[in-house]
Amino acid sequence: MWQIALVVPKKAVDVFEKCLEPFAEAVSIKRYLDDWLVRGYSSTKPEQTLIESSILETASSASIAPPALTIQLMPDINWVAESVKGLDPISVGKFLVYGSYNDKPRKLHLIRIQVDAGEAFGTGHHATTKGCLLALSSLKRPANNIRMLDLGCGAGILAIAGAKLWKIKPVASDIDFTAVKVATKNIRTNKLHKSIRCLASNGFDSVYIKKRGPFNLIVANILSGPLQQLAKPMRANSAPGATIILSGILDKQSPSVMSSYRLQGFYLRSRFSLDGWTTLILTSPTKLRKS
Repeated sequence: MWQIALVVPKKAVDVFEKCLEPFAEAVSIKRYLDDWLVRGYSSTKPEQTLIESSILETASSASIAPPALTIQLMPDINWVAESVKGLDPISVGKFLVYGSYNDKPRKLHLIRIQVDAGEAFGTGHHATTKGCLLALSSLKRPANNIRMLDLGCGAGILAIAGAKLWKIKPVASDIDFTAVKVATKNIRTNKLHKSIRCLASNGFDSVYIKKRGPFNLIVANILSGPLQQLAKPMRANSAPGATIILSGILDKQSPSVMSSYRLQGFYLRSRFSLDGWTTLILTSPTKLRKS
C-alpha cells in the first residue's frame, strides 16, 4: 500500500482532501500540530508528477503555498481502518455516532449508532455525513409506509439512522461491493439486519430498487458530478412530493447541482453549509412528468 501525505492549514483541508481523491482509494484527515495531515492510500504506485500538478492548482485556488508532498510504500495494513481509530464519538442532531474503538456512549437521550468505516467511507465525522444526519433530524416523521433509499450508502450510517429514527425498513445501496460488505456488517452490529436491505447497484439500476420504489425519502451523499447525472433517474424513482437529501457538494458546486434538479421539477426546501460543504433538502414534483 502506498501513502500520499501532505500537511495543510485548516481552511484548505476540504479542497486537498478532494485533490487526493482521484489518486487514492481512500483519503483520511487528522489534526497535526496547528495544521491538518491529509493522507491518501493507493494499492498502485501513485503518479508523482500528476499529483504535484494537482497540488499546485489546488494550492493556487486556496491561496496558500503548495504543501510538501510525501509518497512512500507502507507496510501491508488496512490504513483506512487504522486512520479512524481514536476518533471521538460525535453528537449530530438527534444522533450519537461512535465506533467499536470507543467506550459505549452514555447520552441515552440520543439515538446511538455504532459504525466502523473499515474499507468504506462514512464514520459521521465528515461534514457531508453530518449534513445528512442534521437533515434527517430536521424532518418531521413522514407519512406512513415510508420507503427510504440510501443511495451510495458507504458504511451504511444514513440507512441505519433512518431505520432507528422512524422504525422503518430502508434500502441501502452502493456501486462498490466493498462498501456493501462494510455496510452490511454495520447494519448487523446495530441489530437492523431484519430491517435494512443492503445491495450493490449502479445508481437506480438494481431490479430490487425498481421493485421497492418509487421512494418517498432518498438520501444521496456522493459527489457533485454523479448527483447531477442522477437528476433525471432521481425524478423517475421518487414518489410525488418525496423528500430528497443531497450531499457531497462543495459550496461552489451547489448552484450547478440545484440547476440540474430544478430542470427535473424539484424545488429547494432547505439548504445549509458545514465546513465548505452544502447539503440540499429538496421536494420532488407532485406530478411526475413524462420522460
